[in-house]
Amino acid sequence: MGLFSWLFKSRKRKIKIGLALGSGGAKGFAHLGVLRALEDNGIEVDMVAGTSIGSIVGAFYCNGYSSTDIFEMLGRLDFSEIKNFTMIGMDTFGLFSVVNREIGALNIEELKKPFRAVATEIESGKEFVFDKGSVADAVCASCCIPPFFKPIVINNVRYVDGAYTNSIPADVVKKLGADYVIGVDLKTESSKPSILSRIFPTYQTDVKEPWAKGYEFSDVMIHPDLNGYTSLSFGKGSKMYDLGYQCAIEYIPKIKAELNALSSGKKPSKTEK
Repeated sequence: MGLFSWLFKSRKRKIKIGLALGSGGAKGFAHLGVLRALEDNGIEVDMVAGTSIGSIVGAFYCNGYSSTDIFEMLGRLDFSEIKNFTMIGMDTFGLFSVVNREIGALNIEELKKPFRAVATEIESGKEFVFDKGSVADAVCASCCIPPFFKPIVINNVRYVDGAYTNSIPADVVKKLGADYVIGVDLKTESSKPSILSRIFPTYQTDVKEPWAKGYEFSDVMIHPDLNGYTSLSFGKGSKMYDLGYQCAIEYIPKIKAELNALSSGKKPSKTEK
């Protein structure tokens, strides 16, 4: 290696890569496909923020689980253990038990990589970012979808799904210190607007497009075509996994080129799909 090449290489800095995993229930199997595509191409994520199912995937990933580990774990689960997402007005104890059993009774601060989970405060209608405390509590709050689950109460505050205020928390990843943010949007044409105002008459929020910050703060947005699947399509996990993988693979050359440019001090342009 020549002196010039050595000096050029030595000036390149390590880019911190963040991942913003969106909400979507069972469509979260696509998150695992995206993670697998990144893993297969040597792109290591340094930090994750997730909403709803994205918080589940993110928590396990940040504790050292690979995409394959998480996929196999979900394959072992009896979804009736977490109320099957079909019962009305149930609590999240089943989900809490699953997380505690599989990941241990850890706090967010104890995970191997920085992690944040996004939920919504019912009374204020504001987004809340869990940055410390019980991983299981944070994940349950982020995944608490009315009317299927009752709000989870933590320190006398009622929380529900973060999808109502920030469904793709790319801005949260930026605040964690990411230089480059990869967002994953699971939204489909059949995705429905919030029903919180009908269930809880006192609920109010100014957030009309909860996915907007995801697109604003992501450097690249991976948006698999999951039309035809719903948040309850747990039996079709393998197909959604494949769709997530295939979509992410299309972006790998761009992601690598932009990471290389960033490490050399250049600023990449955004791409959406």
